[in-house]
Amino acid sequence: MLVETATSAVISFFSLMLIARAIGPDAAGIGAVAIAAFLFLDLAGAALFTDALVQRPGLTPLEARSAVTAQVLAGLAGAGVLVLLAPLIAARVEAPELLPLILALAPLLPLSAFSGAVSGLVLRQTRYRLLALRAVLGLPLGLAVGLALARVGLGPWAMVAHQTTATLTTFLLLLFFARQGLRPRLSLPALAGLWRVAGPQVLSVVVQAGRYRLFLIALGVVATEAVVAVSNVAFRLVESVLVVVWSTASRLALPRFSAVQQDRTALADAYGDVAELQALLGMPIAAGVALTAPDLVHALLGPVWASAAEAARVVGWVAVGSFAWGDTGSLFVALGKTRRNLVVALIALVVPLAGLLLLRPETPAGVAWCWAATTFVTGPVVTVLALREIRRSPLWLLRRIAPALAATGTMTVAVLLLRAELMLPPLVGLTTAAVAGAMVFALVAWLGLGRRMPRALRPLALPAE
Repeated sequence: MLVETATSAVISFFSLMLIARAIGPDAAGIGAVAIAAFLFLDLAGAALFTDALVQRPGLTPLEARSAVTAQVLAGLAGAGVLVLLAPLIAARVEAPELLPLILALAPLLPLSAFSGAVSGLVLRQTRYRLLALRAVLGLPLGLAVGLALARVGLGPWAMVAHQTTATLTTFLLLLFFARQGLRPRLSLPALAGLWRVAGPQVLSVVVQAGRYRLFLIALGVVATEAVVAVSNVAFRLVESVLVVVWSTASRLALPRFSAVQQDRTALADAYGDVAELQALLGMPIAAGVALTAPDLVHALLGPVWASAAEAARVVGWVAVGSFAWGDTGSLFVALGKTRRNLVVALIALVVPLAGLLLLRPETPAGVAWCWAATTFVTGPVVTVLALREIRRSPLWLLRRIAPALAATGTMTVAVLLLRAELMLPPLVGLTTAAVAGAMVFALVAWLGLGRRMPRALRPLALPAE
């Protein structure tokens, strides 16, 4: 899962940069609009029943086939909507060349919907290598095809080709190797049992995905364009590395929690194992970004973006705390209580917007505090709810994440002392701090774990289905 999420983060970033550089800003802008329209409609269709298929105890073949069929039908409906909206989008953007681009992407929606549903069945079986192949094969191949079309002068079609290749590769991998096949079947009673989990969960996914876009729109109303640009860079800088941890932990947690959802003792052990691993992965990365933000921003963007470092520091340090309570979202899915995830997503949407409207920050650091306020509001609530479900105390959770806390604290002190003693150029200072910090963290964490690997990395024994 680390391979998949890291590959996705790195190649997606460089794909955007390399293809955009090859085709120029105008063509890249047109291609970005087409891809955004596709991804917007793909968001719900590709995730409709995915988590519910992992969570469902005693999943029957009829339920599995019905979910895949319904999700493909949702993808077909999304394709129809995209075809109808394509002329309106092209007219609104005043770019006629946008129309064929969107129409070319529309047929991918049912394929992506199939891949999303079958991915849930594959994740239920913890076949992580197959899941990782989606990124390891699809994204580099998509980048290669996109660059090839860019070099022959096809402009925005290079971005469409990149998306098409990645989507088709994922579809073909799952079609031939997931052992599911194309066996349509539709049972409304079977879907009704899944919908109790799927309905609130897919809404929470949509809200979570859209809240940052709404936050940027609101920020544009209350702040200057420069503050918006700098804040966006700071948030993306932190999110681009932390998304690897969040995605990895979720993929590991959901099948584990779901497999033992009826056994509170086993569920508590699984939750503690994942919380331990998530803290070990997330805390040092978040702290590392916060510690090295000035050098990182200077090396990547130059001194003119220096104010982005302060915003990144705020978000990074607050993110350290966000890894203290484990993967509550996956726990609530496993227990079938996805309405809690929807409520948390709505709170995470409202709190930053309220902060902007009430405080009207004038600096990127102030904007970062508005964005990070969600952690202070939702963190204690989800922690109490999660610990109540697994019947454990806060002290128990503290003991599980203690190795990560000790190692991150020691790493922080070591990096601060190193930076105080050595005045190095930004890039050299960044590299030195990263290497030294990683070595200190690894040593202290290894000792804190009792010279063992995190338990969450052990294979999960699933009951036969």
